Amino acid sequence: MDSNPTQPDPSRPFESRREPFPLGAIVGGTYELRSILGEGGMGRVFEAWDRGLQRKVALKVPWRDVDPSTLVAEARAIAAIKHPSMLTVHALGEDDGLPYVVMERLYGVSLEEHMRRRRAVSELLPIVEAVHLLKAIAEGLLAVHGAGVAHRDVKPENIMLSPGNRVVLMDFGIVLPEIAVANVRGTSSGTPEYMAPESIASEIEAGAAHLVDVYALGVLAYELLVGDVPFRGETVVEVLRAHIDRPIPDMAAARPELPGRLVELVRSMLAKDPRERVQSVDEVLAELRRLNVATEREAVARTQASPFSILVVDDDKEIAKLLGIISRKAVPDADVRVVHDGEAALTEISKRAPDVLLLDLHMPRMNGVEVCMFARGADSMKRCTILSVSAGAQPEDVELLRSLGVAQFIPKGAELNKRVGSVLKELRARR
Repeated sequence: MDSNPTQPDPSRPFESRREPFPLGAIVGGTYELRSILGEGGMGRVFEAWDRGLQRKVALKVPWRDVDPSTLVAEARAIAAIKHPSMLTVHALGEDDGLPYVVMERLYGVSLEEHMRRRRAVSELLPIVEAVHLLKAIAEGLLAVHGAGVAHRDVKPENIMLSPGNRVVLMDFGIVLPEIAVANVRGTSSGTPEYMAPESIASEIEAGAAHLVDVYALGVLAYELLVGDVPFRGETVVEVLRAHIDRPIPDMAAARPELPGRLVELVRSMLAKDPRERVQSVDEVLAELRRLNVATEREAVARTQASPFSILVVDDDKEIAKLLGIISRKAVPDADVRVVHDGEAALTEISKRAPDVLLLDLHMPRMNGVEVCMFARGADSMKRCTILSVSAGAQPEDVELLRSLGVAQFIPKGAELNKRVGSVLKELRARR
């Protein structure tokens, strides 16, 4: 939602907009556009090949019929903040009258997709994983606010879960400097389900724009812990009115095992009056860190008390059966689970993260790369060793999976029994 008249009509399909550059174009004399990574109301993001530095990058350009100044402002805002939760901006340039931004090529899965996968198997995120994610998001927002700006569009779609448990804030298209608050009265920007009451009413006080992000983080926390946003409606207007008028739903009733301190923290973040809200992300982060220590201790204790676990994922039932036999022979005391598709793998992972994941790459519907991205986005999987077992991993698959932390690539063939058994014995001995 945005009442700014310079913004494009969101109902207009992307394919009807004026194309920025065709695939195959060489932008700025250096960046070869190879594929489309995504697009939205403001522009398109390409995967490009940097011919000079011989590396993949992401290149973002606006549609030709929108105000390009938003993209330039977004690039400058991101470039000014140095933090692991921020994308690295390599360059800002212009070609054929259009500005473009060159950024790091980020691999991973959006938090929105991560949550969608959980909902598909009717599983809530474990509390320890939700707290870890919220802590990482809060750390990123703290860096943003430290630079004197507010994000104003914190939501699952704008958060990327990347290799190495990196959580990255995306889409700074409506970023707002605190000093500019007085100049934006009469406009409201954001996504309805995550908008603070003062943002809806266009009454953000000077120096208080960061509290809009605190509120959105509270909505996100509620969603991660309960499985849905606190306020829904049949129309956008109903959703916006609910943020202003409707009481905060009872999280403890929806999920009784939630720690009382966590419930109170989220309620404080969702206070409708910004003066009654937690007054900074720093305060939120301090409490999340205390909660994170407690929940991680409980998770580690449960893991140590559990048997060594191996999850086999392969759509070839004969190969899957063979891998299960190899696993039980190599590690007789292991809990070995065997599934035949990516969706079933996610269900098993949500029940209990395995110590070792034997993963086939080429499966229908949801392939091994997608499973791996999901796994590396889940905090519960950070101790899991992923082994790719595949008949024909392509070079691009290997490159991507290595960036996602896959430990080894084991080809299917005559040496399968020996190689898988040897690796499993070694991993079991380390625990």
